[in-house]
Amino acid sequence: MASCVDPQGTLLALDWQHTSYRFAPHEVGGPGQPAWPLSPYPDGDYYIYLSEDFRHGSFGHPWEETLCLFGEELLDAVSAEVDKVLGSAIRRSGTAQGRA
Repeated sequence: MASCVDPQGTLLALDWQHTSYRFAPHEVGGPGQPAWPLSPYPDGDYYIYLSEDFRHGSFGHPWEETLCLFGEELLDAVSAEVDKVLGSAIRRSGTAQGRA
């Protein structure tokens, strides 16, 4: 998601029943930097990462144990690696996909 945000831009990290955050993704997650405010994968709560303009983001569903990515820019940025990291998709644009 950081690659889809300007160097001085920010993202929103939303946890439906806890503290939410506005943070600069280029200033977290690297050596000597603080960690991202929430895990991208939910640990019992719904987690949502959003760009400030709502054009792209992710939605982590804790009971389904899924991560939904949305927005053309984000999908283009991760398409080559997403199946390797997350496994095969269970839905694309709302349509069920076969699982291996």
